[in-house]
Amino acid sequence: MSNDKMLKLIDAAAKGDIEAARKLGEGYFKGSFGGKNYEKALKWTRYAAKRGDEKAVELLAEIEKKTGTV
Repeated sequence: MSNDKMLKLIDAAAKGDIEAARKLGEGYFKGSFGGKNYEKALKWTRYAAKRGDEKAVELLAEIEKKTGTV
């Protein structure tokens, strides 16, 4: 994913776009932004999950299992 796309997702998520937050979490988890960043993956995925995004809830469970965090 390009830096421009990533920055647009960050901007949208910061403004409350739940889908963008989930996509950020997924991208950081999978390393789509140039490297994996579990801390940022947890941050954005938790944000989306707390706001009712079902896919984010599932992803959050996967990230927490992988990282051993809750």
